[in-house]
Amino acid sequence: MSDPAIPSPAAESSSSDTATRILDAAEALFVEHGFAATSVRAIAARAEVNLGATHYHFGSKEGLLGAVIHRRVAPINVARLELLAGLEATEPAPGARAVLGAFFAPLRGSGTPAVVPRLMGRLFGEPERISRPLIERQFGETFERFTAALARAMPGVGSQEIRWRFHFAIGAMIHQLRTGAPPATPSDPDAIGQLIEFAVAGIERDPRAPQQEPTP
Repeated sequence: MSDPAIPSPAAESSSSDTATRILDAAEALFVEHGFAATSVRAIAARAEVNLGATHYHFGSKEGLLGAVIHRRVAPINVARLELLAGLEATEPAPGARAVLGAFFAPLRGSGTPAVVPRLMGRLFGEPERISRPLIERQFGETFERFTAALARAMPGVGSQEIRWRFHFAIGAMIHQLRTGAPPATPSDPDAIGQLIEFAVAGIERDPRAPQQEPTP
């Protein structure tokens, strides 16, 4: 006789399917309408579950948004950290170009679900009280690891200056994710390649250095 306190495999599978349907529905509605304009009731209706199921699995609308973001962002950040670890395994202080390549490359091409650029664009467009805690939670560790790697790549540049330059490079990435670069899509390999080149130029160049006059 089975213990009623232990969920059966079928029950666990059903619970997982329900959570996935809720996540899929929430993701679609958040992308389409934004966080504020999407109700938990609308998410439950689209997922074809009762309202209590959303609270059971995710606690609140904020918790649901966090789960939606984590599902898409976590694999990208894992890929970034793995690429960086691979670089550092062969060279203790890889150059800035290699470090930035590891950060941006996971956004390139078919490996990134098509919804990710739109979802990230929505997140960064939300009010700071909604977006900031999520951004810090989802990206904080990755930001610190890559900032440290960039500092090792450019030992003559102060840590605060490195943080500012990387911050602005990420800003360019956010703009690319939100708007694309016509006729490219946000994750188009050429667009990501251009983004890497722009970031390298911005991070490696000393803004206080004398500027060379363009050749007429």
